[in-house]
Amino acid sequence: MENRFHFRTLAIAATTALVGVTLTACSEESQEASDIVATTGVWADVASAVTGEDVEAIITGDAVDPHHFEPSAKDLARIKQAETVVANGSGYDAALYTAAEQDRIIHAIPLLDNDDHDHHDHTIEHAWFAPEKVRQVADEVAERVGGDAGVVDKRISAIEDQLNAAQLNVAMTEPIAAGLVGAKLNDVTPEEYAHASVNHQEPSASAVAKFLEQIETGQLDLLFVNPQSMNSATERLADAAKAHNVPVIEIRETPPAGVDFLDYFEQVVDQIAEISK
Repeated sequence: MENRFHFRTLAIAATTALVGVTLTACSEESQEASDIVATTGVWADVASAVTGEDVEAIITGDAVDPHHFEPSAKDLARIKQAETVVANGSGYDAALYTAAEQDRIIHAIPLLDNDDHDHHDHTIEHAWFAPEKVRQVADEVAERVGGDAGVVDKRISAIEDQLNAAQLNVAMTEPIAAGLVGAKLNDVTPEEYAHASVNHQEPSASAVAKFLEQIETGQLDLLFVNPQSMNSATERLADAAKAHNVPVIEIRETPPAGVDFLDYFEQVVDQIAEISK
């Protein structure tokens, strides 16, 4: 009887210890999973591809414009407590990343300081469509957090190969596709229109007229539009392009709901490659 009791006591103790170890392991895993956070779903997807784990994003979905996102106290607390923050940089997501210490931020383009929220360098702001910036962020995530950036590098290299093989005169209703432009994709967006777009101003009638002339006289091979920020001028340009058989590619600030960013990037570039054939 005494032996059975002794055995049962040992079994309960062992089970209790095992449960304790399991709970500790789960706690450590949860803590580790929360050590990295991204400002947007785009950069969370890049970080996830490197780490092999789901990385949390503060700004998610395709209904929110990160330019105008106003973080809650909970959002800012999450940024402050994370050991690593993955951000775009510049004014795009500054309302979030400026809550963190700068040495904990992985960023694609230069950061603003806490007193410089109103500054925007829009010509480079959409860094996630610049292949070299995506590769840069992936490499730094692997270095700081762990994981393998090789998968991202392979996919980005394939994207670069396609872009380098595409010879097209392109224009854009806003500079979201600027990162795609290189030696072979020639950006012919009228300067006056581009200047207004970069500064989030309504383009003048003369700027729109010059853009329309490009479309109507066959100077354009491809038009990029952002369906998330259409206005009367961009709709007029898109309609003119369709009427004159100029291909139009929609390129969004954020991928459609449920679509991984790297998949979306490849879809956009596949369309460019198809048009250039």
